[in-house]
Amino acid sequence: MLHLSEFVIRGRVWKFGDSVDTNIIAPLHVMRKGEIEEIARHTMAAVRPEFPEQVRPGDIIVAGANFGCGSHREEANLVLEKVGIRAIVAESVARIFLRTSTNLAFPTLVAPGVSSLVEDQEELEIDYPKGKIRNLRSGRELPLPKYAPSIEQIFEAGGILTLLKERCIREGLI
Repeated sequence: MLHLSEFVIRGRVWKFGDSVDTNIIAPLHVMRKGEIEEIARHTMAAVRPEFPEQVRPGDIIVAGANFGCGSHREEANLVLEKVGIRAIVAESVARIFLRTSTNLAFPTLVAPGVSSLVEDQEELEIDYPKGKIRNLRSGRELPLPKYAPSIEQIFEAGGILTLLKERCIREGLI
C-alpha cells in the first residue's frame, strides 16, 4: 500500500533517453523462460549493460519522452519494482505502461523538464505531497503534477485489484 500523502523519497538516478520500450525493460527472449528473477538479470541491459548488476533498492529512473512504449507486458512494470526501483519520473510515459503502473500502485510520474533537472547518478527527491521534485546536488526544483483523485484511490488501496475487491466486499457483491 502506498500512501501518497506521505510519499517523499530520495534516491540515486538512473537516467535514460526517449522511447525506452518494453523489450528493453523486459526482453522477450528472457520472458519466455517466465521467471521474474531471470528477467531482472537482463532488464535495461540492452542500453545500460551495468544496470542489472548495479541497480539498488531505492533507485529512481528518470527518462525522456515515451517511456514504456512498445508491446504491453506487465513484466516490464513488475521487473523494475523487483530490482528495487522506487519510482519512475519521465517527460512522458506510454499510456498502457502508465495504466499498468497505476493498476499495480507503482509510482510512475510525468514531470515535463525532468530530463534537464538531473544527471545520471545524482540524487533526486520526490515530494508528492508538496508537488515537487528536487535535484539534491543543485537544489533546482520542478513542479510535480498530482494524480487525479480516482488514481490516488488506486494507490492508497495498493492497486486496482485490491480496490475493486474492497468495493465488492463493501457493496456485498462477494
